[in-house]
Amino acid sequence: MSRQDVEIVRRSFGAWNEGDVEAIRRIYTEDVLVAGGSGLGGSLGGGDPIGRWVADVREPWAEVRWDLERIFDGDGVVVGFYRVFGTGRRSGVEVVGDLAAVYSIRDGLIASERVYLDHAEALEAAGLRRADSALD
Repeated sequence: MSRQDVEIVRRSFGAWNEGDVEAIRRIYTEDVLVAGGSGLGGSLGGGDPIGRWVADVREPWAEVRWDLERIFDGDGVVVGFYRVFGTGRRSGVEVVGDLAAVYSIRDGLIASERVYLDHAEALEAAGLRRADSALD
């Protein structure tokens, strides 16, 4: 993985936090494979897959923000540890969760994003054994 790949993942967090669907479309491949945390699995497919994905992810939240805390260069992938902050649209309940994701990059775009609830599991999936390979 290159620094350029790491920067693509960093930019994705800004686009998601701004709710900028066009920016998100420019960061992900149209056939992006999404698995894990959001309950999604497989390619998104169909008309406007990225737009639907953004709407589905944001729909349950009155407010939601993802804060990238650490980023790692893995074995052909990028791994991000992040914290999500959300306020339920219906309940008003505030939630905070720690997640990790493993990203693969193809032709300068995110081609897959696999979300994990456990940081160690994400590191293992990425072929990393120790956190000392952090890039930042």
